[in-house]
Amino acid sequence: MKYIFFIAISILLFSCSAEKTNVVSVAFHNTTAHYNAYFYANEQMNEIETYIKDNHDNNYNKILSILPRYDSTTAVAMESQIEECIKKASIAIQRHQNSKWVDDSYILVGKARMYGQEFVDAVETFKYVNTKGESDDDKHEALVNLIRTFVENNEFNNAIAVSDYLKKERLNRDNLKNLHMARAYLYQRRDDYNSLVQNLVLAVPLLSRSEGKARVYFIIGQVYQKLGFDAQAYNNYGLCLKSNPDFELAFYAKLNRAQVVELSDNSDVRRVEKYFKKLLKDRKNREFQDKIYYEMGNFELKQDKVESAISFYDKSIQASTTNNRQKAYSYLSLANIYYDRKAEYELSKLYYDSVLTVLPKSEENYVQIEDRQKILANFVKQLNTIKLQDSLLYLASLDEKNLDLILQGIVDEKKKEEEEKALKEKQRRRAQTSSFLNEEDKGFEISTEGEWYFFNSNALSKGQSEFERLWGRRKLEDNWRRSQKEVTISSTSNIIEDVDDNKNIDLTSESVSEVTDEQQKQNMRTSIPFTEEAKAQAHKAIEDALYNLGNIYNFDLKELTNAIVTFENLLSRYPDTEYEPEVLYELYLISLDIPDANKAAKYKDALLQKYPDSEFSKVLLNPNYKQESRLASERLKKSYKIAYKYFERENYDTANYILKTVLLEEPENSFSDNLRLLQILILGKTDGIERYQYELDEFIKSSENEELKSYALNLRSMSDEVRKEIKKRRGISYTLDFAQNHAFIFLYQTDNKAIQENVTSILKEFLNKNEMNKLTAANLVYNEELGLALIEPFTTKTEALEFLKIFKEDEAIRTSILGSSVGEYVVSKENFDTFYENKDHKGYKKFFNNHYYY
Repeated sequence: MKYIFFIAISILLFSCSAEKTNVVSVAFHNTTAHYNAYFYANEQMNEIETYIKDNHDNNYNKILSILPRYDSTTAVAMESQIEECIKKASIAIQRHQNSKWVDDSYILVGKARMYGQEFVDAVETFKYVNTKGESDDDKHEALVNLIRTFVENNEFNNAIAVSDYLKKERLNRDNLKNLHMARAYLYQRRDDYNSLVQNLVLAVPLLSRSEGKARVYFIIGQVYQKLGFDAQAYNNYGLCLKSNPDFELAFYAKLNRAQVVELSDNSDVRRVEKYFKKLLKDRKNREFQDKIYYEMGNFELKQDKVESAISFYDKSIQASTTNNRQKAYSYLSLANIYYDRKAEYELSKLYYDSVLTVLPKSEENYVQIEDRQKILANFVKQLNTIKLQDSLLYLASLDEKNLDLILQGIVDEKKKEEEEKALKEKQRRRAQTSSFLNEEDKGFEISTEGEWYFFNSNALSKGQSEFERLWGRRKLEDNWRRSQKEVTISSTSNIIEDVDDNKNIDLTSESVSEVTDEQQKQNMRTSIPFTEEAKAQAHKAIEDALYNLGNIYNFDLKELTNAIVTFENLLSRYPDTEYEPEVLYELYLISLDIPDANKAAKYKDALLQKYPDSEFSKVLLNPNYKQESRLASERLKKSYKIAYKYFERENYDTANYILKTVLLEEPENSFSDNLRLLQILILGKTDGIERYQYELDEFIKSSENEELKSYALNLRSMSDEVRKEIKKRRGISYTLDFAQNHAFIFLYQTDNKAIQENVTSILKEFLNKNEMNKLTAANLVYNEELGLALIEPFTTKTEALEFLKIFKEDEAIRTSILGSSVGEYVVSKENFDTFYENKDHKGYKKFFNNHYYY
């Protein structure tokens, strides 16, 4: 009997090989894989998905995410669970290859890779299951998860392709349910609300209550509400409430349902208002009071009751103590009201500032809000600049007596404000002391609502607000009442005010301000532009601010009427403004948009008459000017790339030929300066440093491209360093290597302006007369007293000396410019660099006499 037992055990173990496919082996591996490795891997996956769900932040101000979102932070936090899940699932795959749980284990590996944001590996895993899997259900499950993976990696087209493929397949209930949810998630990410709703409507009958049926009904209601189908939204919020939602979801469903109730008359409005008040009174909703007030504001705004809406948004802000996102949305609603409905941009800017202080940066619309805030900040900056500089210029225009009266009035007003502030502070502290004494006598009292103070969110909110009103925002630390002296500077008078919370404030004039009236007035005088230079600076600041303000009105705020008023004010106040061509063009376009044909014609005529060569006039005369200019720029860019390749290969002649040819065709294009600068770079490689620096200087003077000018300035500075290094290395010495290209130099006195202005043209006429067309003439600055004319290139020393002889014997030259001559020489390329850098006229004259004969 014992032997039979051992034989049976041996047969069983032999049958349990991973490669065997007999009944005993398959049963063993199915059981072992399911209840060991796969079971523990699946437990890890449940833990991962629970963590993601619990840490997903539901933003009820927007349509809830259909599937919980996660990011790299989540992946890092769950790294150990993800690795453990993959490890256990891999054991099931490797040790139980003939079990039916292999495909399920691969799916777990793919999901773990997806949650770990290893999307490429996840995609490969799901594709492998679809290709090699044995069960259609497992293949379908893998493809549904593949859709989710593509969506998480923003590969929406791939997700749609997989979704379309599954339309042809027959799926089981679970896979069909998950497919509709994955499709809805895909369309939510693409903002396709119609397709989103269609898939959620198909998914919801397949969901149980425990699988989030109430949440899906709520999302359907949100989408219908956004699309304007209030009746359908109302019905779905009702279905949500019937599906046993948690308390938070139920609260928001009730709140949103109140927003979409059909309003046929005033009685319906009063019914909704009564419902909101009921929600406010319900003790269970205390933590949601900020949201209730916010929705009450939305309800009022929907009926165009703007002032009432503002009041409720203010109450929402006051009620927000912990929910910064909700406080941000309340601030944002106020900012939008003052921006869109009231056009009070300065006030709107303050509310946008508040939004950005509390809104999480992860919010989807954070960047758009920040952009709007920057626009308004710039707008307010320009307004304040104009107001301030106008006020200062007005003060500067007053006689001494009237100026002193105004400054004294400012000082007196500040004293009054300081005294009132000190009195209020004293009254607050007395009231606070009295309150503390009463509290010591009374102990902790029960509130009228039967709640302890720290369980009463209303009382806590009021207490916090009162504390901040009295003390400001203080860090929780020892000796929190102590503070350093706060220094505030008055924007008008620059008077320094010291405030110390630990001193008893005395209302005598000495304690209110230790600075005398005369000192305060003198401080204010320093900001007033009395000199002509200071006044010019103030006017320039106003001119720039008016130009900027007009552009903000026109392009950012779309306030065309205000843009016209601002631009016309600019032209009226500053008729010689540099901005006139552009402003006239903008006024012309705005007048066409309004439309006002007469004004448009007036601005057009003024632009064409005063600035016929401006780019704006060219655009008016030729509507295709910009397009043609752009096409020309593209041609130049292509030629530039070709020339630059030759430049990199040190084929400078070919590069220079391409540049010269193209510039002859398009000398005035906006891209032409790029080609000119490349020509100068070639010159730096092929010619002397002096010519290179001269051309850089000319480019810097003429170019209007600030970026290229800055680059050219850097090149100029670097070339100076090179020259210093050459000078340091060489000293003043000349090479005896005459087998170089040569140049002819003509030094002349610059006191004769006629010769200085015409020397280049005289030399060019001489070259043409003698058919020396391959030579070029240039005029350089030598020093304050002497000019230098340069003719080049000569390939040999002999050729240069022959030219010198012809030049000196020419009758026209002798009568026109030789009378102002200081010296005529020929010089090798290398020696010219040394000569010009050191301005060594006498030294080179001696070298020339010793080594050149003709």
